[in-house]
Amino acid sequence: MAIDTVTNAIIDMFRESLGNQEGIPPGAYVISLASPDEGAANADLVLFLYLVTPAPELRNAERIRPWPGPSDPPVLLDLAVPLELHFLLTVGQGAPAGAAGLGRLADAVRAIEAASPMAVPAAFQEAVWLSLLPLSSDEMARIWGLFPNENCRSSIAFRASPVWIDPRSPQIAAAPVTDGATRAGRMPEAA
Repeated sequence: MAIDTVTNAIIDMFRESLGNQEGIPPGAYVISLASPDEGAANADLVLFLYLVTPAPELRNAERIRPWPGPSDPPVLLDLAVPLELHFLLTVGQGAPAGAAGLGRLADAVRAIEAASPMAVPAAFQEAVWLSLLPLSSDEMARIWGLFPNENCRSSIAFRASPVWIDPRSPQIAAAPVTDGATRAGRMPEAA
């Protein structure tokens, strides 16, 4: 649930950011979640999730979140898995040619920078960091090589991290120690 919820929140963030420009009616931009060869026909921007990896620096981190709702006390989730989502964002074929299409990509880059960290309360994601990825031309060519029948278009890669995959139900921890008193001496013998 977290991967799709975070991805939809990113799309909503792009729509809101692009729609907040003067003279642009709401819903004027079409953002497609698809591969560049499937979703580019009528889209201004195409968002493609090309890689999901574990977040190595958070692998042993504690995940504390409300369970099952925000009004419940926090619960430590031992089995939560932190992931990084790697996206390719490209200009769609529905975008105007030339500088106007590149302007939409630039607006999306501004939105990525402005939205980080992004909170996604529906998935209990308190802070999802969006980071632009500096891919070399070889790395970008490998991604575009997945679509041999598609012409390479202006694009940028970015990462959303961490995206937590929580267990379906929490493990209830043992009750905390409430009596810290120590006693010394002999125990009385039972009669």
